[in-house]
Amino acid sequence: MRVIYLDVLLALNFGMDYCILRAAAALSGKPVPFLRLCAAAGVGAVYAAGCIVFPSLCAGVLRIAVCAGMAALAFSVHSIRQLVRKTLLVLLTAFVFGGCVFALEQLSGTSLSQDGVLVVPVSRKILLVSGALAYGLSGIVFRNQAKEKRPYGETVRLACFGTIQEVYLLVDSGNTLRDPMTGRPVLILTRTAAARILPEEVQFLPLLLGTGNAAQLVQRAQQAGIGGWTLVSFQSVGGGGMMPCFHPDAVTREDGAAYDSMVAISGAGDICSGDYDGLIEP
Repeated sequence: MRVIYLDVLLALNFGMDYCILRAAAALSGKPVPFLRLCAAAGVGAVYAAGCIVFPSLCAGVLRIAVCAGMAALAFSVHSIRQLVRKTLLVLLTAFVFGGCVFALEQLSGTSLSQDGVLVVPVSRKILLVSGALAYGLSGIVFRNQAKEKRPYGETVRLACFGTIQEVYLLVDSGNTLRDPMTGRPVLILTRTAAARILPEEVQFLPLLLGTGNAAQLVQRAQQAGIGGWTLVSFQSVGGGGMMPCFHPDAVTREDGAAYDSMVAISGAGDICSGDYDGLIEP
């Protein structure tokens, strides 16, 4: 009869889940805070222990649900589309790591796992080697996600309307938009990102914003007593128009430098993939 120690079980699966999430974060190109990765890995480790104590928890649907929860916690997703993409990335990366565990089992002649859960103590050297191997293989398997082929993103901190929010923006050399009144550069947010930042009194703005009603919504915001709104015109490949725009209290770029800019909201659908909250100049 195999004896399984709970502390060993938790430590092994925490380490493996952390490696999986770390690899998925590297492949996605979006930096993930260490504490978020640890929290998500902790959820996975507790679930793994639960699967051993209560085998009914190993159901496939529940596994996917827990994986989605780990992805949501680690990557701080803000939409269903982001959640699906990140969950699939974590699942695919986990398959690569699972293959490495299977290879170790074949080489050692020992069953290291039970119902997809690591249960046998493995030396730190073997765990580190297998983790590095799996990390490298995941980069090969998902080579289309290679770093040099990914657009560069930047985490920017916005202070506005009494709150501070972080947004992840695509650095776009084609974004040369300037406020005509002040000459300040303009960073652009998606409607989803704007809804997280704006106060309740102007939540209607990202909700109702389209391609031709920016002026009416800005006027409505001013009538509601939320001042500081203006309009900025833009030209793009798909055409031109107007975007609602405001001056935040402060903007801090990823390197800690203050960035005196305006913030505009795009009403022309998603201006970039679901992995980004908007655009900013280099």
